[in-house]
Amino acid sequence: MSSSHWFRHWRGRRSIRFFGVVVALCLLAALATFGVRSLMTSVGSAKHIRYEPVDVPPLDISPSHQRERDEYERRERVVIEKSR
Repeated sequence: MSSSHWFRHWRGRRSIRFFGVVVALCLLAALATFGVRSLMTSVGSAKHIRYEPVDVPPLDISPSHQRERDEYERRERVVIEKSR
């Protein structure tokens, strides 16, 4: 079958619309690919923006945290005394 045979069957506005939709979808997929690639690149190179916690105790400790800390210290002392 020659190419002119296929053009006779795909004649008209439907074929033009079909090929237009296919081309538009391909362009949209290419744009999405580049967008995702640039997003991944920017996220991967954003090390300077990441939060790095600093081990500095807060100035004021709430009473519940102080009680919890005291309880942990007491349990630790009990374990140490039992192991002696």
